[in-house]
Amino acid sequence: MNSFKHNLLYVATVSVLATSYVAPSFAQEEAMETISITGVKDVNSLMPPESSSTFGFDKSLVQTPRAVTEVSADLIQAYGLRSVDDLVRMTPGAMTSSFFGIQGQMDIRGESADNYFRGFRRIANPGAFKTNIRGAKNLEVMRGPVSPLYGTGSVGGQLNYSPKSAKSDATKYIESTTGQIDLTLGSYSQKILAGEVGTPFTIGDKQGGIYVFAEVEDSGSFYHGSEPSNEMLQVAIDLDISDSTTMEMGFQAQTSDSIQVPDWNRVTQDLIDKGTYITGAAPVRNSDNPIGADRLLPQESGFVTPAAPYFINSSFSGVGSFCSAGTEDNSNFVYNGNLLSCPGAPGFIDGYALTNPGTTQIDHKTTFIDDIDFADSTAFTAYLDFTTYLDGDITWKNQFYYDYMDHTKYQSWGFTADYPGAKAAEFRSSFKFDSQGDGYFIQHITGLSIRNEDLDYNHGFYDETFDFRDITVGPTANDRIDWAVEDPYEDATILYDEDNNPIGIEGTVRRNYNEEQVSTVTNLGLFYLADITLDQWSILLGGRYDYYDVESEDQAVSLLGIPFGDGLVHSDTESVLSYNISVSYMMDSGLIPYATYAKSNSLTTNQLGGIVPNSVDNGEYIADSDLIEMGIKYTSDDESIYAALSIYDQEKTDRIGETQALVAVSSKGIEFEARALLNEYFSITTTATHIETTEVSDNALAIINGAEFAKCRMGCSLTKYMVDVLVAIAQFL
Repeated sequence: MNSFKHNLLYVATVSVLATSYVAPSFAQEEAMETISITGVKDVNSLMPPESSSTFGFDKSLVQTPRAVTEVSADLIQAYGLRSVDDLVRMTPGAMTSSFFGIQGQMDIRGESADNYFRGFRRIANPGAFKTNIRGAKNLEVMRGPVSPLYGTGSVGGQLNYSPKSAKSDATKYIESTTGQIDLTLGSYSQKILAGEVGTPFTIGDKQGGIYVFAEVEDSGSFYHGSEPSNEMLQVAIDLDISDSTTMEMGFQAQTSDSIQVPDWNRVTQDLIDKGTYITGAAPVRNSDNPIGADRLLPQESGFVTPAAPYFINSSFSGVGSFCSAGTEDNSNFVYNGNLLSCPGAPGFIDGYALTNPGTTQIDHKTTFIDDIDFADSTAFTAYLDFTTYLDGDITWKNQFYYDYMDHTKYQSWGFTADYPGAKAAEFRSSFKFDSQGDGYFIQHITGLSIRNEDLDYNHGFYDETFDFRDITVGPTANDRIDWAVEDPYEDATILYDEDNNPIGIEGTVRRNYNEEQVSTVTNLGLFYLADITLDQWSILLGGRYDYYDVESEDQAVSLLGIPFGDGLVHSDTESVLSYNISVSYMMDSGLIPYATYAKSNSLTTNQLGGIVPNSVDNGEYIADSDLIEMGIKYTSDDESIYAALSIYDQEKTDRIGETQALVAVSSKGIEFEARALLNEYFSITTTATHIETTEVSDNALAIINGAEFAKCRMGCSLTKYMVDVLVAIAQFL
């Protein structure tokens, strides 16, 4: 077992915002002068809104017994927030989660967070495209499990995006046409153009409104060779169909062209401290094969042989080695006292060494980028809601949701991904009603949801190599890895012996997808929530029953045609129960202490959110978690101060898709945020976080490359670096 412990202490982040404001008005009467103090106007909507949709109730954020941060559209504009990474400045417990530089989702409480759109979970986006936030009417970041109303998701937390619309609040439309155009010009050729317009309209005697938001970015970057671009169009239409029914419909469409960047390679402490970079060329492995004259084909970057296990793609890599946890019997490498099993090492490992190594100074703008790298995405999200107000103050809501993503990328260090036409669709029907009696008032929400996901996940990452490229020189034919293709055997034939065992390859084989997982998930959910008010006490109860019907198949084969999986479609059905209970007390001073316990379930998935075939038969595709959270919130009488402090302890166990490792994660932390309107000109926000996350794993994945061996060529002890050779060790959470 391997245990990793991370202590993260974040010093408080403080933002001060100057705002323009018209001075308070004064009224004068005939007999005396009366001064009317209107208070400080919240020009940028800094303070949390009066009603929060975190759990689906009409309940203010200060009264919601969970750690939640809300960011309004005005605050997004005032603070210049552009992506999910920028929200870290506003959200305690959150960390940037740029996946090789692409800002797809947040990390919250040590876990990758989910993106939600109007309360519906989107297809996973760890590094497909940048998640824009400028078109949001408001954003909610809840730490910990999602409300039972919204389904199951990451136990770390979620970002819920509500698009701008023509409604000024839940029932009122904007009164006239409004709009604006924003142009952002910045250093490194930054160019972002955004425009929005909203207008009310009538159909017969029925009121409606439409709001359109669009954004286009075509920018350069601080980093040489990185030029991200994306386009987004968002439309929201609201209409009163009858006196009792309203309709909301709309969509968000986005295209993105970007690249993933691993920044520096050949990382040493001298590089970090002094900018001293190890130079040197990769070993010559490229042949005169015309199919891949500018890159390394599989037969050049590795040695394809039946002697190599299928799980390393039937090839001993000549550019790096994937290692897993070893035992006394099979280990052939040691790192920091941990036994590792590295196929091909140490016999192959000296072959990774660089030729003519030396040193030079390097700046931060020079990174591992190739001009043929790309990451292209198309995303489309649509919704249709019907809300009917029935007799007895009952609200019946029927919601339809659809999410689509098509993504493909290639990075010349050896990674290709293809997610063709990933789809998710969900229907949710809910009833909301009240009941009351002597000394109590209860809000109820109950209903059901049906969700279907159809995901095709393809990854090619043999042979990845980071250290081969001298980034001061740029890409060469000896460090650029071939990209994966759908038919790697177009110019190759697998040879078999008389017993039908593969013995080699005739011709030229192309790079294969060594992960091809096709999965479908159908989820039926039943939920009930109650918000009970007893004088100054409040009790929030929620429960959800989920029934899962899953199918998953591993279709990938190695370079010698050996299946990575068993060739079967794995199917299973499971039923799970999630619930939460919270108790809070509203003190006369404005302080509201609370305590929460939540037991939730989430899916163990690959990076696209699909089910891993190996996790189906034993039911390990469902991971449960426990959360204990206590906190205290405060808002002043004049609503010029808001503060929240939370302490939590959360545990989760699941099986990781990339390595099949069983990982137990324990996270404890303290989170604090405060917002204050100091006067008519200045406001302030501050956050502070202390997190301690411990991971215990039965497996780990290491990648061996050649920088340390380059140092050995410069005179250091080979024996010493046989123990301390790993340039990067990746523990998949």
